[in-house]
Amino acid sequence: MTISMLRPADVDSARLAALLRTPNGRIERLNAAVQARMAIKQGTWGGDLSVIGDPGMDELPLVLRRAHAFAKALREMPIAIEDDDLIVGNTLRDGAIVRTTIPGYALPAEIDEAGESGALIATHLAHKTPFYPLLMEKGLGGVIADVDARIEEISARPASADNDKKLALFNAMRVEAAAVIALANRYANLAEGMAATSGDAERRAELCAVAKVARHVPEREPQSFHEAVQSFWFVHYGFFSTGTALSCGRIDQYLYPAFQKDRESGGLTLPQAQELIDSMWLRFNDRAQINRDNFFTGDAVRDWAAGHRTRFAYASDAADAINHFGQNILLSGIRPDGEDGTNELTYLCLNSLEKLAYTSPVVTVRLHKDSPTELTERSAEVLKAGSGMPYLNNDDAIVDAYIGLGVAPEDARDYANSNCWETMIQGQSDQELIRGMNFLLCVELAMNNGVSSVHGKMGPETGDARGFANFDDLMTAWKAQIDHMLCEGIDLIGKGVADGTLEHSNHGKYNYNPLLSALTLDCLKNEEDVIRGGARYTVWHVMGEAVANAIDAMTAVKKLVFDEGSVTISELSTALEAGWEGHENLRQRFATGAPGFANDNDYADEVGTEMMGYFVGRSEHHAKRYPGVIFPPSVGTFSWYAMIGHEVGATPDGRLPGVPVAANFSPAPGSDLSGPTAAINSYLKMPVQALAAGGPIDLRFSASGLSGQAGTNRLAGLTRAFVDLGGNMLTVTVTDVEELKLAMEDPDNYRHLRVRMGGWSAYFVMLSREQQLLHISRVEHGVL
Repeated sequence: MTISMLRPADVDSARLAALLRTPNGRIERLNAAVQARMAIKQGTWGGDLSVIGDPGMDELPLVLRRAHAFAKALREMPIAIEDDDLIVGNTLRDGAIVRTTIPGYALPAEIDEAGESGALIATHLAHKTPFYPLLMEKGLGGVIADVDARIEEISARPASADNDKKLALFNAMRVEAAAVIALANRYANLAEGMAATSGDAERRAELCAVAKVARHVPEREPQSFHEAVQSFWFVHYGFFSTGTALSCGRIDQYLYPAFQKDRESGGLTLPQAQELIDSMWLRFNDRAQINRDNFFTGDAVRDWAAGHRTRFAYASDAADAINHFGQNILLSGIRPDGEDGTNELTYLCLNSLEKLAYTSPVVTVRLHKDSPTELTERSAEVLKAGSGMPYLNNDDAIVDAYIGLGVAPEDARDYANSNCWETMIQGQSDQELIRGMNFLLCVELAMNNGVSSVHGKMGPETGDARGFANFDDLMTAWKAQIDHMLCEGIDLIGKGVADGTLEHSNHGKYNYNPLLSALTLDCLKNEEDVIRGGARYTVWHVMGEAVANAIDAMTAVKKLVFDEGSVTISELSTALEAGWEGHENLRQRFATGAPGFANDNDYADEVGTEMMGYFVGRSEHHAKRYPGVIFPPSVGTFSWYAMIGHEVGATPDGRLPGVPVAANFSPAPGSDLSGPTAAINSYLKMPVQALAAGGPIDLRFSASGLSGQAGTNRLAGLTRAFVDLGGNMLTVTVTDVEELKLAMEDPDNYRHLRVRMGGWSAYFVMLSREQQLLHISRVEHGVL
């Protein structure tokens, strides 16, 4: 697609106009309706339905049954158009949101076989994004035409089981794409019926316009900005309504050609465009919940076949995760052609984020050395509103890292974020992650000959720490433990992808997503589903966790045991085996007696650099065995930092057994004593430029320290320095401890107070008390 030069006056107006930063009457009314529904008990639909037993259905291949279940959902689920709606696509019944899902499509024998093998029949999929530019260029009708061409070509080949499988997949793509078009026509019919009975001439005209748009998209290429936004939403809504939580990608880039065409023809004003973006923004939050009594999620801990807990075991924290549903959008950044992508829509989206106080969508701004100064300043202004967004990515680091891993430069520049902050190649990748590369657990294993106090024998035998003569012995043992984890994790995925036997989460023999495959580049060419090697890139992130805690622990042992000799390794080992019980004085020495990571102290940072360098190098080493898979290293915890801590016993940083770890690549709570600049300087000494998948440092600032234009300038300056010096990802939370304490005491008056979690923003009052206290206990940073 061709994008001509921006009109500076338009960009400035989108960025500065006070009118665009304030909700108009329509948006105020729609916003009030969304907020009112957030406290209402939501209904459910589809979970008790199935296509099994329908005429001719049981004999079909599973992928086609899946497609017909998808079509049944979009054909039968309740739909509604509310007063003032311009962007339609919502599921309401009796004034309450209805949570829909895909009906059942697996045969009893398949369900039994999956259960016996430990596989999953997943109706959902995540960590992907469709290639929405394709939708904007040709519509779903054009996608169906491409699918039909492949069906015709395969049908002309000699009959074979392999060709039958391919035909089933392509026919499933066709069924699902047609189902979204049919859904749009359901809305067109509804809008026409409502228009026929409306007594308000203005609303009647709006409903007729809505119907006209829904008749045209997503089947065809959008001819207006309204059609482009609605086309995106119909497809996203189709996925969303059937349990597939997908990132939305670079929305200000792929919606821009229609916006620009509309503006140049005189058919669209900036206030009209802002109203459409605001309307879409509210759609993202239709299913959000704010009443703790209405959660669907229980306290039960889910288990993977491998025995790893998949979610922090508190209902409120798990439930709050669903308030963003993985709906991540990226703004600005380097375009595939290498130019900066900042445009009017970048600022219109930031306006929506600022004035509509929700946790969804998750918003990331992509920055680089040539980003406009105005963008960093506007991002700083929005961050001061207290949502913890936008997140800030450094394209210069992330793009170069992906190119180094073999991704084509134009594809690397078009990366997107996954459901939280981890990266992927937009519309071209099957991305998942390998979790559990727990740096701190490896410290425990290194101190205890490969034995975990929680899980027992886990790692190789590297010797009893009491026999270590120097710090190099401990570091060698730690390296052996983390290398063992890396080798096992990468081999499990690499071999499974190579031989087609991977059974991991939603990847397996029973899982398909035909529509997503049709909208993922190269799946048609490769004649395969997105999770079976159809995508251009297969990407599995290798995620290190509890990194800051591990650096602090290793640094404390180095200083107190081996450099100073004030404590023996035997004394330390005994105290750790006791969980520090009866050794409080010694615990305090290890908690405070050595420099911590994130204080710009070379003594600690050199330890961290060695550990991170080894992790990155060995990730690359093991990945070489599987050239068909990209294994980008990363550092992160998302919101699992409490659960991760539960897996680790007492550690030499003075941490007690089970205590939460630091979030992402952030300093451990209480260890960052020298302010944000020092924290960033320590972070930048690590090999963060190699973390293609991401490694965010999370910083918190007092709201009082960022007041006025001077505060905005300081925050923008910090952001620019972070990018210029080679940072990877930065998240900023502007909050006030006293406000958080008041919210705990009086939650009804602070329902929309938002805080930053490990991978999204959350409503503070929805978190468990443990998580609330964690947020309050984190050290607030001053500003330079």
